[in-house]
Amino acid sequence: MLSTQMSTSRGLRSRPGPRDNPHVTRRSRLTLVSAFVAAALSAGAAGAESGFYVRMDLGAHAGPNVLLKVGDNDRPSRCDGFVNPEYAALPGCTDPDRSIDAVDQWSSRFNGASGLFAGAAVGYRFSPRLRMEAEYFHRHAAFDESSDIVAPSGVPYVDIFGPELPRAEERLGSIRAHNAFVNLIVDFPLGRVTPYLGVGAGAADMSLDYNSYWARANDPALMGTAASLPNEEEVRRNLAGTVTLAQSSLRDRLSGYQVLIGLAVALNDSVALDAKARWARFSELEDGGSYRRLRSHDSNLRLDGSEPVVYRAGTADTGFFAVTVGLRYGF
Repeated sequence: MLSTQMSTSRGLRSRPGPRDNPHVTRRSRLTLVSAFVAAALSAGAAGAESGFYVRMDLGAHAGPNVLLKVGDNDRPSRCDGFVNPEYAALPGCTDPDRSIDAVDQWSSRFNGASGLFAGAAVGYRFSPRLRMEAEYFHRHAAFDESSDIVAPSGVPYVDIFGPELPRAEERLGSIRAHNAFVNLIVDFPLGRVTPYLGVGAGAADMSLDYNSYWARANDPALMGTAASLPNEEEVRRNLAGTVTLAQSSLRDRLSGYQVLIGLAVALNDSVALDAKARWARFSELEDGGSYRRLRSHDSNLRLDGSEPVVYRAGTADTGFFAVTVGLRYGF
């Protein structure tokens, strides 16, 4: 997209450090879940009450700040056949390696978003202290925020390219997720009031509205990217005033887990008022596509369509915290 956008990298996901060792993290999670299941089974052995129940929840949720990382398989602007008809004579413009995981992948940061949360569940109580449920919930939040696109050096591209590139920004619209979980819950009855703890595992179908916009100045004299080329004036004219635009909904299916803590108050023998807080974490969201416009032409580097350009965008900031109030009806 810009002259600094070269290829060859190892991807959007960074290499894990010692504290992020996947084997250690996985072992710790399995140990925690195993201990919880053992305690839950032990707690449920002494009870007599059992039966199905349904639950409905409504509340609010909030997510963390988002770091969005993006890479593509574009070549430098001077290697674009639409901009520079003499690209083949330049070093590197026809090299075979055009990895989508560009070494100069860029990033942008956004504040966290909050929104509505709604869910429902069908569960079965094995005893007064142990139950399991299948849960569906939907959440929606609006970022509606734009952010400067930042180079790997940590400097915004508009500062690196100066007047040649007056605008380089990304925007996040709304995030939506449909979630399905299986939860194991231990109750601690205290008369009409019952505190409880739970853990769950499941998946989410998540989508994130994404826009990217790069705009060059209209004055050919400001196109420093074309400096020193044999056909410099031609490239300056072709590059001036061009825009690169991406507009899509990034969508991915993510695995996740959650921790629940709540308090139920019995209203009668069948109905309970249920208030809970939950913390959920998911795997990284990653998706991409073709640019709507690449330097004001199709998302391709060659007039014959032989080198299509695609991008990949992703974020690991997909978790959230939610507080809900609902009703639970036992049969």
